[in-house]
Amino acid sequence: MLNFERKIVIDGDAKDYYSYLVSIFITHNFTHQIGNDWYLIQTPTGTINVHTIGVSILVAPFFFGAFLYSKFFNFPLDGFSSPFQISVYLAGIFYCVIGLIFLKKLLLQLNFKQHVVASLIVLTAFGTHLFSYTVNESGMPHVYAFALTSMFFYFILNLFQKRETKYFYLCALVLGLIILVRPVNIIILSFVPFFFQNKYDLISNLKEFVKSKHFYLSIIVLFLVCSIQSVAWYSQNGKLLQDSYVGNGFYFNNPQIFKMLFGFNNGLFIYVPLCFLMLFGLIPMFASNRYKGFVFILSIGFILYIFASYWAYNYFDGYGIRTLVDFLPIFVIAGAYLFQMVRSKLNYLFIALASLFLFINIFHIYQYKNGIIKANGMNFEKYAYIFLKSNKLYADSLGGANDLPLYSKEGGKLVFESRYLPCNQQSERDSVCNFKDLEYLLCFDYTIKKPVNNFFIVAEFERKEMKKNSSFNTQLTLGGNNSKNENKMYQAYKINEVPAINCCDWKKCTFSIAVTTKFDKDDKLNMFIWNADKTQFLIKNFKVKIFDYSYTI
Repeated sequence: MLNFERKIVIDGDAKDYYSYLVSIFITHNFTHQIGNDWYLIQTPTGTINVHTIGVSILVAPFFFGAFLYSKFFNFPLDGFSSPFQISVYLAGIFYCVIGLIFLKKLLLQLNFKQHVVASLIVLTAFGTHLFSYTVNESGMPHVYAFALTSMFFYFILNLFQKRETKYFYLCALVLGLIILVRPVNIIILSFVPFFFQNKYDLISNLKEFVKSKHFYLSIIVLFLVCSIQSVAWYSQNGKLLQDSYVGNGFYFNNPQIFKMLFGFNNGLFIYVPLCFLMLFGLIPMFASNRYKGFVFILSIGFILYIFASYWAYNYFDGYGIRTLVDFLPIFVIAGAYLFQMVRSKLNYLFIALASLFLFINIFHIYQYKNGIIKANGMNFEKYAYIFLKSNKLYADSLGGANDLPLYSKEGGKLVFESRYLPCNQQSERDSVCNFKDLEYLLCFDYTIKKPVNNFFIVAEFERKEMKKNSSFNTQLTLGGNNSKNENKMYQAYKINEVPAINCCDWKKCTFSIAVTTKFDKDDKLNMFIWNADKTQFLIKNFKVKIFDYSYTI
């Protein structure tokens, strides 16, 4: 057997999507989910999982295979041993292939040439972040959502063109699974009018469909599929409907579209430039069919608006804007217009750019996998530092913390503010600490006054190195302990966002840190600077603010 012991794909969010299977077939306790504490909600009537059940349903056949394999060959039957990790990895590859097959069938049925379709399948597989979410993070929902989107588009197109009864039910089944995997993806329906030739074609077909009994029967099928989640919630806390994303929300009056697409903190077009190139297919699309062009713009605009309005528009740790993996078939359709309808020397230019962007994507994924690119908190300075760097010596060289403020319409409540870092060298106006031979220095020790489930911390200070990179390994650490001094959380960040290039000027450092751990009254939150190498550098004007972003069920 291949050694996959280090291939951990059931981790982070993936553990939560997968935990339904573990709780049913391993622990036999569906009301107790095995996941991350920050994605398990303790309601008055039971514990529920923030994430929905769809991924567990799709992974189930592979899980059962791993279960039988583990039983016969004496692997731990815990749901997380090597065979189970491999099963999720294989599931990701399987659904990626399924998605690509249906995408190919869709493009061919839309009358794009075979060589164009073949090229686009290769570009989609290796030139977009689909590749990363297949081989690196196959436990996340996005490769499954990509496959379901491709299937739904193919079935809906066949329903309109062939009018066969089976496509009513296939569309309903797949749409139900789309909702079970990621409920927000129901917005994919905004793209359905694209598959008609004009508005009259749309209206006349819809009139015919609503006259069919299969239309209404398929709605019942859709409802039954979606009700699986309600059954799960009812089993867990006695409620058929649950706001599992409590504490999260949208700022619809302040969408961050530019930052989501062009920002260095996971921006789609920065890390997956092929998606940007594909959108140039809108030009020939408009030239061939203005109706389709308008529908495309309205649909992609609506989808981008919804995702850019989410409070965490960078979607936390990940490569590129991961939620848009689910909608890659829309970008690929635009790309098909670009490569089929553009003539002359421009076509060679686009082919060259697509090849370059494929290489850039693979290179970025290599950097991401090896810790050269940070999964969250990138900015221009960090990106410029690791640009075209492939040496693993650059792994984990970036520091700082740049979390987004947590969700709240009213903002967080300031509960603690420290003006200056306590230090022997402190004066009334200026606090300067010399870290020569000093290993630890406490920044603050805050006793929590009431139960809290969300903190947002902003720390600012200035740093001056006495020798170039003398503070390279120094970390700003944040810890939380209960009243018995037992650890509840621990986070550590290099104090330098990038290794120093010059020496030895004062540099301002700002850290923004989101803390989603559940704290009780009299628990403590503390921050300190850890100078493991005991090297010499100076810190002054250390200030910190703590904001309470707690929410209630």
